[in-house]
Amino acid sequence: MTASIAEPYPQLPQRPVLRRLVDFLPAATPTTITLPPPATALPAADPAAAVLAERVLRAAVEILGGRRPARQLSAVLDPDLLTYLVSLQVTAGHLKPRMRRVLAQHQAGGALEAVALVTLTTGVRALAARFDKHGSRWQCTALQMRLTTGDLKARRK
Repeated sequence: MTASIAEPYPQLPQRPVLRRLVDFLPAATPTTITLPPPATALPAADPAAAVLAERVLRAAVEILGGRRPARQLSAVLDPDLLTYLVSLQVTAGHLKPRMRRVLAQHQAGGALEAVALVTLTTGVRALAARFDKHGSRWQCTALQMRLTTGDLKARRK
């Protein structure tokens, strides 16, 4: 069977017509883009600060393990941070902390942030610290280590 030209063409379902948004939206007025001011460059890296951060964090891990007295860091740590470190020693000292690695990075405003990866018997934790430059000396202004509930339960056994 052949179709003749006179027969109507079979109707196909209508497909949606895609139209550009510019055809429907009102003409926008030209706007100017304002860029934020360029970021200030980071201060020149002080290699002595990174060495100090590693030494302080290594000593802090030794204090956690009970191998060093806390008063040895009194020149670099605030008294509140020394109290916090001693309380961490009571809580996590039995987990035999060992330092694996220290990562340090300079931040804007004369600050240095450092993280020590600490291996405990229950897993790996991070000991984070912030060092700020006061005059010509670096001072540790923040120190934090988060313990899990598993770390705290291991103490009770």
